[in-house]
Amino acid sequence: MTKHLNFGEVLPKKQSSGKFKEIIAKLSRGLMLPIAMLPIAGLALGIGATINSQAATISGQTIGSVLMLTGNIIFAILPLLFAIAVSITFTKDSGTAALSSVVGYFVFLLLQTALIIHPKGNDPNYHFLWYNFTPERFSAIFIENFGVETLSTSVFGGILVGVVVAWLYNKFKNIQLHYIIGFFSGVRFIPIVTFGTMIVFSMLFAIVWPLIGQGLFYLGEGLQYGGQYGGVNSLIYGIVNRALVPFGMHHVVNTMLWFTNIGGQFDTSVHIWSNGHDYGAAYLIAGDTTPSKITGDINMQVYFTRLIGAHTSLIDSTKGTITIQNIMDSAKQTNNPIAPGQYTNFAYVFGLFGLSGSALGMLFAAPKGDGRKQAAAIVIPGAIVSSLTGVSEAIEFTFLFLAPWLFWGFHALLAGIGGMITTTLIYYAPGIAPHVTFSFAQGALDFVIYGVIPDVRGGGTHCWMLLLMSIMYFPIYFGIFYWAIRKWNLQTPGRGGTKLFTKADWVKEKAQKNAPANKALALREKSKEVITAYGGKNNILNIDACITKLRIQVKDKKIVNEKKLKELGALGVTHPSPQSVYAVFGSEADLIKNQMKDIIAKGESEEIDGQTQHIKH
Repeated sequence: MTKHLNFGEVLPKKQSSGKFKEIIAKLSRGLMLPIAMLPIAGLALGIGATINSQAATISGQTIGSVLMLTGNIIFAILPLLFAIAVSITFTKDSGTAALSSVVGYFVFLLLQTALIIHPKGNDPNYHFLWYNFTPERFSAIFIENFGVETLSTSVFGGILVGVVVAWLYNKFKNIQLHYIIGFFSGVRFIPIVTFGTMIVFSMLFAIVWPLIGQGLFYLGEGLQYGGQYGGVNSLIYGIVNRALVPFGMHHVVNTMLWFTNIGGQFDTSVHIWSNGHDYGAAYLIAGDTTPSKITGDINMQVYFTRLIGAHTSLIDSTKGTITIQNIMDSAKQTNNPIAPGQYTNFAYVFGLFGLSGSALGMLFAAPKGDGRKQAAAIVIPGAIVSSLTGVSEAIEFTFLFLAPWLFWGFHALLAGIGGMITTTLIYYAPGIAPHVTFSFAQGALDFVIYGVIPDVRGGGTHCWMLLLMSIMYFPIYFGIFYWAIRKWNLQTPGRGGTKLFTKADWVKEKAQKNAPANKALALREKSKEVITAYGGKNNILNIDACITKLRIQVKDKKIVNEKKLKELGALGVTHPSPQSVYAVFGSEADLIKNQMKDIIAKGESEEIDGQTQHIKH
């Protein structure tokens, strides 16, 4: 007989088909935790850099420096944040796992540091176990972390440490030791076993990672040079990025390109700041005289944002002002060309105005009257969120589930083409090429911080080019969507026929009449209805959510009422694995998740008949 599973239990092995997809989805959710901390860091960094470069007084420069430092620290400790986030994600938010991941990460780093032998006497090479590195190759594989030199594992190292700690926690959290050392039983054993495990784990990394590090370095170089051939690297990345959004796996690919050597590397100790001159000597950069290595497209651009507008000084006291073009010119002189923005520009093109065109197409394709009003209530907020914040899922999911070919065949392709064009401009038309990064998502807020403000400071981000391209995308998206919806009679918002009123509608209407006092009550009632739509509390194994999707694991998918979920407001329902049913509720997803957990924990989940109710007005 099949074992009866209760809420929160782990699926048995024979039901684990498709579990890999669930793990990846959960990993993506974990990666979003530290990434969600970047907006405030980026805001502080952008504003601080502006104040610091423009302030005429010491107090003003001090304020700017404080903001810059507080923003920089988040980016500096990002690998550690990833370790913590991943460990708590796979251990149901365990504080012990988070603490253990901090211990594990530092053991992981410091063992590597102890193995490094620096050049001595007539030996110019670095030694690491049986590896010998020239200074140039050492610079490509090692980096400074928390004041010590370690392997350049970036967020990869942090993620893997978090995964190992989570595995140790889940395996040993209930361990019973001999009564003499019984104090260390249970979760108190986790930091101890983490300490010992990380010694072995770090040694394995020390053996393998130098080879992988060199491979990543060459791959990064290959992708960088790929931009010179029509921006093919950015074309591929843009398509893959959008194509993976429905599966929640795009964060994994993003991490590789944004924060590691694959996305590019900039070594401040070897670049020559020519500023249009040919002195053949290195500039001393104001406020940044310590050499460092910057890896990843976002990390490099954040660093460049801090430098923009600063002054450089030569030995002969000649001065100039740093722009992104200066930085790129210096990189070319060292045969290590960089293309800042090749993996971040593309999303501004469809995010600022492109998807707003698709929203307008869906709006005008809806019949006049109630249909258009219903469409407006759905697509207009989604378009505003996409343009303002860069969170595009709200508008993307309105057509993803209705016309998947329109999402993957048109939208993803156009995203890649946007990246291809901007990257080609970087290499062949640098005078107008855009270089705009972001801290949270490619929307108007980040566009101003990382595009407009640096450009005003003379940094040469050429953000106007992205704005122009996005405006050009607007009629393309509008025309394609309006034509496709009308030609194939797609059931986009406002075109789905007459909507039957449900209990959720009644609750919502009642809450609106008594708003805002009863908003919390309406959400709780809606959450109860969602539980019922998933087959009741006894059919639910696990409850999770990302920014826009409820991620529910169930015993039996056959009794999940997808129609009811859509009546409750879900824009779409997907089945990524045999036990997983995801429902897109937009910004309410996380709130509904919390309510569902609380309802089940308190035993308030009642089986509602689920039959459609009509409300007479």
